Amino acid sequence: MEPELLYKVRFLSDLIPGPEGLPLFLLTDIVEGDPPRYRSRLALFDGTLRFLTQEEAKKPRYQAPYVYFLRKVGEVQELFRLDLRGGEAERLTETAGVLDYALGPQGEVAFLALKEVPKPGTPRVYEGWPFKFDGKGLLPEGQVALYLLKDGEKRLLLSRYPAPKEMVFAPEGLYLVMPEDLQAQMEGRDTLFRLEEGGLQRIYGGVGPILALEWSPEGLFFLGHAFERGGGTEARLHHLREGEARVLFEGSLGNSINADLRFGTHFQGPKWGGDGVYIVRTEEGEARLYRVGLDGKAEALPTGGSVLAFAKGERGLFLLTEDFTRPARLEGPLGVLDPNEGLLPLAGPLYTEWPSPEGHRVPGWVLLPEGEGSHPVVLYIHGGPHTAFGRAPMLEFALFQKAGYAVAFCNPRGSTGYGQDFALLEGAWGERDERDLLGFLDHVLAHFPLDPGRVGVAGGSYGGYMTNWLTARHPERFRAAVTDRSICNWYSFFGASDIGPRFTFLELFAKPWERPEALWEKSPLRLVRQVKAPTLVIHAEGDHRCPVDQGETWYTALLHLGVKTRFFRVPEEGHELSRSGRPDRRVARLRMYLDWWRENL
Repeated sequence: MEPELLYKVRFLSDLIPGPEGLPLFLLTDIVEGDPPRYRSRLALFDGTLRFLTQEEAKKPRYQAPYVYFLRKVGEVQELFRLDLRGGEAERLTETAGVLDYALGPQGEVAFLALKEVPKPGTPRVYEGWPFKFDGKGLLPEGQVALYLLKDGEKRLLLSRYPAPKEMVFAPEGLYLVMPEDLQAQMEGRDTLFRLEEGGLQRIYGGVGPILALEWSPEGLFFLGHAFERGGGTEARLHHLREGEARVLFEGSLGNSINADLRFGTHFQGPKWGGDGVYIVRTEEGEARLYRVGLDGKAEALPTGGSVLAFAKGERGLFLLTEDFTRPARLEGPLGVLDPNEGLLPLAGPLYTEWPSPEGHRVPGWVLLPEGEGSHPVVLYIHGGPHTAFGRAPMLEFALFQKAGYAVAFCNPRGSTGYGQDFALLEGAWGERDERDLLGFLDHVLAHFPLDPGRVGVAGGSYGGYMTNWLTARHPERFRAAVTDRSICNWYSFFGASDIGPRFTFLELFAKPWERPEALWEKSPLRLVRQVKAPTLVIHAEGDHRCPVDQGETWYTALLHLGVKTRFFRVPEEGHELSRSGRPDRRVARLRMYLDWWRENL
């Protein structure tokens, strides 16, 4: 089993109800070439897979008899529609780039678009924050407007900064989510507005993020919270009716389980289904689908794995589900569509948990290679920190296993799916989580055929931070390490990351000019002189979430300290390299991991 297996994987995404209640979705494969590229095509399933397009399509939405979608024209995205009664796809917009859109009840379309294309190489001027975002680069501050397209005519609806982030049509007007002012944008506080003929009317919010708008005859539904518990605050499902917003449901809403075999967008609710609101919640390492009544009573529905997306229409409920041993497949009343059946020899891990003396349990898994031990083992740490491992595929782990390395992975405190209190770190990065990770490691070394003298550690993002932290704090524990898109210095992260100021304060409760000692105390760079483990540093040059200076600094420090190290630096990629980067770059990254373990573990 080699990393090049990735080229054969096919991905399902963007599932919505289509014509006659059939599931409509994108099927993405990888087209060979120099370089290889992703190809996302619109498709239907009626018991047989039917392609509607052969060219690129993104963000599909259906309104009889049309399927609307975005497609790249030159360097910008434009809005298209395809008449399912016949004919070619029709281009509807000519803009500097369509960012998002919403369908109205009478065939109108509201869309967000750039006013003009920024000229490459020209200076940019900013007065607000954030001014960049991972995967997008520099943001077009003040250059986004909201338009209405009806009967072929485009009309300007709104031009303001901060611009709308989400929108949905309702009989009473167009609902928009956006920060009220620049201060609210910096602090992550959204407000729900309604755009009417008389202008904007403020409806709700101003305390935290608002997302996932869904209109129904019973009122408006959305997700939100007010950061009451810092960065680990769990989301709430709100029902807005007659001016009152009630909380119906809460928890780790959405699928927050780590996986590296997904591509595209996966809608996880809320969605009105006539008999309640449908929404995904992550629990105990599994993403479950719930139906929530207007009285707040919630019922978990039976599924064939973790739910990645769902669509409910006149034909019934269709799901995209995934598991440890497979990426997404389509399930529903018309049968199962598994585009990767028989392709991926992924083995299921063994579940185990460590009973912490602090009174909680740390759940996790061990993926063992074939044959008798003792096996070298990699402790792999997930990102976030407010995500989780669970029933989802990790090609990376399978490659390690096939190469003869066991993988131990768990959900320490800070992870999602085990209740609000468990999800909190409350500034204690490198403390509560460290105790859980090392306790789990000792547990699996004692209960599985693993070699305690050949232990590696790896992880990405927050997992990269913890890799740096653990190899510096406990140099005797690890024989080799891979730190991927990591953090090593909170001072530089604060200003250089696209989420730096907000994330730093919500996670560490500190700012550089207030409690600067807390930022340095939690920076692995403070302890780097203690690292002994040979360390592979992986970082993408276009990463705006954990900027490349973090990897550069860690690599440079290790090199000057005489620690064996290597820097795998990837151009033109961002924080999502391992999940949606260019296919050949993803393969090269996986190959680099395997080479490093062979040399050092």
